[in-house]
This record gives sequence, C-alpha cells and structure tokens, in this order.
Amino acid sequence: MAGLLLGSTWVHADESSKQPETRRLQLKVVKTLAQPVIGRNTPGAEKIPGGFEGGNSVKVTIDDKPEYHFFAHSYPKLDWSQSQLDHWVSNDGLNWRHQGVLQAPYKDEQTGLYHIFCAPIPFYDEQDGRWYLFYGDFGKQEQQWSSGGTMRCAQSKVPGPKGVNGPYDFPGREIFVPGQSHPQNVRPNSNSAPFRVKDGRWAMFFNPDGPLNPESGKWWVALSFGPTPRGPFKCPEPCEHAPLIDPTGYNENPMPIKVRGPKSGREYWVAVFDFLAPEVTAFTPKNVFGFSWSDDGVHWPAEHGQVVNVDDGLAQGERGWWRGAWAIRTPHQMIDEGDGTYTVFFTGGTHENHFADFRAVGMVKVKLIEE
Repeated sequence: MAGLLLGSTWVHADESSKQPETRRLQLKVVKTLAQPVIGRNTPGAEKIPGGFEGGNSVKVTIDDKPEYHFFAHSYPKLDWSQSQLDHWVSNDGLNWRHQGVLQAPYKDEQTGLYHIFCAPIPFYDEQDGRWYLFYGDFGKQEQQWSSGGTMRCAQSKVPGPKGVNGPYDFPGREIFVPGQSHPQNVRPNSNSAPFRVKDGRWAMFFNPDGPLNPESGKWWVALSFGPTPRGPFKCPEPCEHAPLIDPTGYNENPMPIKVRGPKSGREYWVAVFDFLAPEVTAFTPKNVFGFSWSDDGVHWPAEHGQVVNVDDGLAQGERGWWRGAWAIRTPHQMIDEGDGTYTVFFTGGTHENHFADFRAVGMVKVKLIEE
C-alpha cells in the first residue's frame, strides 16, 4: 500500500482525506552508453584501482565555454579501507581529464583512525557568488567499515564560476548538528546539495545511519531545512523519513533539482537516487536507479516513484559495462542540456564481486515525460 508524507505525519493513502495524485512526470531513457566514460584505462585513473562511488556532477560555463565537472569519492585501494575526494573535468561529457585530488585520506595519529572522505556535492551559491563542496568525513580503522560520519562544507577560495576548480578551505565547517539538524540517535552518512523549496526555505536531503524505516525495515531519507543554503539546518520534529519510492526504503543519495514541465511549463522538483532493492533483497544484477518528483520539494509521495532501467537506452544487441548486484551505484543529478534532454552520470561496478575491480563512470541520456 502506498504511503504519503503529509506534513510531519506518516499515514497510508486510504487514511488520508486527500486522494493520491496520478503520476504526472516520468523519466524516459533516451540513450545509454555501453562503455564507461571514465574507466580503469582513462589517464589519471591508474592511481585509484577501486574506482569511484558517491558524489555529484554539474555543468558550468566558464569564459563562455561549458564544462562538465564530476566530483566523486575514489578508492586508492580495491576495498573501502580508504577513500578520497576526486575532481574530473570534460568539455563534452565523453572525454575526461583528472583535475586533481581535493582531499586525500590520512591517519589521525591521536586516535589511530584514518580520515576518509565521501560524496562530494558541489553547489554554487548565487547569493554570495561562491562554490561550496559538501562532503562526509569518516574516521575508521583501515580494514573495518564504520558507518556514520560528520557532514562538512568547504568553501572555494576563488569567487565566481571559476571557483568550481578550487582550492577549497578544507576541512571547512560542520553543517549538521546532532539533535538539531538530525535526530540525536542517528548519524548521517551522506547529503544532497541544498535546494530551495516552494515555501522559500532551503532544504537538504540526508541519509542517516540508525533506526531504520519503520515501514520497510530498510534505509530511509529525511529533509533538514535552513534559512540559507549555508544553514543552519534543522530537521522538523519528529524527523520523518521521506518515501521516495514504493515500497519505501532502499533509497540512498537523492539528487534533487527544480525543473519546468515540458508540456505545462509549471515548476516541479525531481530527484534521481540509488535504488537499492535489487541488491539487498535478492542480490540480482542491478541495472536500475530511482526517480521521483514533488510539487513543492517537501512532500514526495511514494506513488510518484519510478524504477528507471538504464538497459532501455542500449542499442539492440549491446551489453552494458556494469556487472553484479552492486552494478549501478550512485546516479548524479540530472543535468539540463537545453534541448529537452538531461544527462545523468552514474558510478557502477565492473565485476560480479564489487570489491574485486574498478568502479567506473557511465552516462545515460533521459527526458521528462509530462502527462
């Protein structure tokens, strides 16, 4: 049964006085590249045998020239014992050059723990003309995963669009305060870029570690709100999960943007996200990511959710490069190409065993269908 998040109360559709809306937006896959755009043989990738995972991508015009900027955390080892923040640049989305390592893992001699970094999310603040990089800072033993990190924000030292290239003032500042930005009994492990919702507030999705979604027993996401894109962010009480897809749970790393409906021209908020159900329920090959939309950026009804199959964009007879139950990992935000299509970069595994080989970067073209 579908659920709705109405205000701060979780109810089922048949318990609400409002009937659920029919889906008005869908995502259609136009074309999927069968080969990665960044693979193990791409110059600059030789020092990261584990490849890439979480992060986000943006398209920036600098000196009248558009560029794609890909931010992700990369793995200097095949396992997850270390990770660093990486930055790559491309003129066409197909040919990439390594711009540099933004923040490398290091060992804290006082605690004996490694600081490793994940999910760099770039955001350009129009109010002060600066780029900000939101990211997670984790402390862990070299061969043992420890979930839950500190969400931080580093500011570019260079103003204007060119500041996307940094340098950034690492470690920056902590942006999520326990008991205020998120519940005291959870620790966030990733967040989205800030985005402005219909009522004027700024919002940010986050994935917490801690009590699981009571509906599904699986992952959940929540929203924290602030008066500016720099915060301070505060989670409403009770801090509820937002069901981005039905069945609820299995959702990670939503990447929201505001769009115009292709038929009506009205405003919508849309998000793509890592939909984990195939990998955690049956460990079946995973060739999907999630999509959902909202009328106001705050309420994301479960029935708006859609499972997007990237195989739909392959040419007849082609087989995609992704492999295994963890194949399609984190989709980056939809990049508006101005011609009715959007580019989505995503990371994914190249081997049945996720820890055995390089995690590459793929590209899929999609478009919005408005009913």
